[in-house]
Amino acid sequence: MCLSTVYLDSSGRQEAVMQDVAYIEARDDGFVLVGLLGGEKFVQGRIASIDFADKHQVVLQKVGS
Repeated sequence: MCLSTVYLDSSGRQEAVMQDVAYIEARDDGFVLVGLLGGEKFVQGRIASIDFADKHQVVLQKVGS
């Protein structure tokens, strides 16, 4: 099973916004993150990087940073 942690990068500082993310859906100016247990969170931003192989992480860049 491949779950990821999503980070939000703001001015070069990364902060974890959700762990065990199983599904990501683009919506408006951001993304809806859905966790393994079904919890949801909306994060504004754009994709900066995705690493499913080694770090299992998605980094979103805060819009306007």
